[in-house]
Amino acid sequence: MARASIVSIKEKTLHLSNQSQVNADAVVFATGWESITGQIFSPELQAELGLPVLWDSLPETEAKYWKELDASEDRKILDLYPLFDNLPYIYIQQDVEYTPFRLFRSLVPPPLTADRNIVFLGQLGNVQQTSLAEINALWSVAYLEGLLPLERLVSDQDAVNREVARVNAFMKRRYPGRRNIPLALLEVRDWMDMLLRDLGVRTDRNRLAWERSVNRGFGWWGVKGWMAEWFKPYEPVVYRGIIGEFLERLGQQDDDKKTR
Repeated sequence: MARASIVSIKEKTLHLSNQSQVNADAVVFATGWESITGQIFSPELQAELGLPVLWDSLPETEAKYWKELDASEDRKILDLYPLFDNLPYIYIQQDVEYTPFRLFRSLVPPPLTADRNIVFLGQLGNVQQTSLAEINALWSVAYLEGLLPLERLVSDQDAVNREVARVNAFMKRRYPGRRNIPLALLEVRDWMDMLLRDLGVRTDRNRLAWERSVNRGFGWWGVKGWMAEWFKPYEPVVYRGIIGEFLERLGQQDDDKKTR
């Protein structure tokens, strides 16, 4: 154990402020509620990683690209949800100095060509922290280990950028007072379902819990399972077993490859 600050990182070696070195396969920054990315990354690297930076610090062409893309996706959100353009109250949108978070799935840098070596957990504000944290952790490990090909989720880099801009546009309209913070409050269940679908894990967790119940009997030929899915509140316990389900799916994929 070393009580010192990290001065630099080269490959798998951490150089510390007390002149010692530590070898590590992974580094976890447990920063709590305080963001320290500005103390770790330069503004240029922050922008590359999809973290907020001053708009004025971006190259003119890049700033123009993102502003046009943000405006385009904002129009699509208004087409989908006209209510956002006709709110029962007047809210004046203020100019924001900083760019929004541009993380794919609110977790990873958007470039498809980026090395799978960094994930930003806990950036999405929500009301089901424990459940989302477990799903985020599984998604992130799968991504870092190359078990989650992003190419299967999005067709190309342009699609990634549009997805990121569309999510930001929705959040901006849905929560206009959020101050550039990614939020999914009432939508957090849909967000978790999206991540589970990425992993190939079932999203109908209440129905699955009923199917696994030893006391389910015939269940009116599945009607009880259907009713549980649509009318029973979701609890954190229904997400138990997602790691095993994901590993089982990977095993099935390997078996399919062997039989081809």
